[in-house]
Amino acid sequence: MKKNYIIVISAIVLAVVAAFSCYAQSGTEQGSKETNDRQEQLKSQRVLVYEQNQVDQPAAFVGGVEKMMEFMLKNVKYPKEAEKDGASGVVRVHFIVDTDGSLIDVNVPDSVHFALDAEGIRLVKAMPKWTPAKIEGKAVRQKALVAIPFRLN
Repeated sequence: MKKNYIIVISAIVLAVVAAFSCYAQSGTEQGSKETNDRQEQLKSQRVLVYEQNQVDQPAAFVGGVEKMMEFMLKNVKYPKEAEKDGASGVVRVHFIVDTDGSLIDVNVPDSVHFALDAEGIRLVKAMPKWTPAKIEGKAVRQKALVAIPFRLN
């Protein structure tokens, strides 16, 4: 099992992505009532959510990529269901970094395996608040993505 973690974390170095250009909520099992309510609230308020290339200072995990990798290594658990099914792949977890640094609207639009998707969502939701993106010194919402590779030996 330790080898799985080493492989996962080694691949995270290559796969971590801070932002993405296409953000959408799919109709997969990961969508929750809370997430859908939050999305409707954002839409009704017409709150802008920026892409990484639209901000002066992008949102970031406090401590940078290295600290995020440490966090993931310490907290990731290869789901037994996925291991039993021989499932592996890269789970792309999409979310918004809110103006206070909290991570909202966490979802996986393209399912890899239900258990891997759930672990990716759990891992991102367990993250501490990020440093929010800024435009002209003002905190703004930013779309973000973390790619979490799961590989079996």
